[in-house]
Amino acid sequence: YMMSSFGVLICLNAENGQEIWKIDLFEKYGGRNIQWGVTENLAFENEKLFVTVGGEEANVIALNKDDGSLIWKSKGLGEKSAYCSPQIIEHADNKVLITQTEKHVLGIEISTGNVLWSHEFINQYGVHPNTPIYKDGLLFVFSGFRKGSIMLQIAEDGNSVTEIWKLKEMDCKVGGAVELNDRIYSSSGSKNIWFCLDWKTGEILYTTKEFKKGNVIWADGLLYWYTEQDGEIVLVEPTDNEFKIISSFEVPRGKKQHWAHISIHNKKLYVRHGTSLMVYKLEKK
Repeated sequence: YMMSSFGVLICLNAENGQEIWKIDLFEKYGGRNIQWGVTENLAFENEKLFVTVGGEEANVIALNKDDGSLIWKSKGLGEKSAYCSPQIIEHADNKVLITQTEKHVLGIEISTGNVLWSHEFINQYGVHPNTPIYKDGLLFVFSGFRKGSIMLQIAEDGNSVTEIWKLKEMDCKVGGAVELNDRIYSSSGSKNIWFCLDWKTGEILYTTKEFKKGNVIWADGLLYWYTEQDGEIVLVEPTDNEFKIISSFEVPRGKKQHWAHISIHNKKLYVRHGTSLMVYKLEKK
């Protein structure tokens, strides 16, 4: 399942690439595009495929993944989409779609499309590409352009949220974050700083300026950074009180911005830079 930057949703046979069904979401559901084109990675649960269309009436929709037919549509708050890829969480014996639109974080019941709660979260451009992180009733939300980070407590009944801490300094723009052992690892979007935060309090436990800002993933207890300005891949061990740098190298191919997130599959590290794709074997020494 793929959605183009112009709102065309297509379902393909994964084995041979044959088209199964296709929908122009903007034409059919009144979706509106945004400055750099919609970039949502789609989520699904059982037969439902969820899409943030960004329309005033059909803001978030659930489609049947087999034929593209509409199951429900939610008005949400009627805002445009915000480059955010959603996630599905389980809370209060309910499954909830968590996403961000132009000015709010939303919690939507996946069975009905009802908006359970919303929380205002605004930066000057309506750009919120980082997927919020959920754990044990807490939801970490973060954004760039000096907006920063907040932690929301979802009520026991799942119908409201309360902000319990905020931190302006950790304003990651596009790089994502990792939660590991009640600590948050990410970089600033406005400065070249990497952070280790306490999950429950937002306290800055330690930082480093040794490498420039970028995106982060983790595997086997280690962090992998990909710096956006100079294209370095950095292997990092997060200790109790510092980032321990294990190794680093510069990405050798590709052009322009180093924005594509790295990924790991079957002990291989995948790095995309522009039109170049590089794959590195991960081995323990």
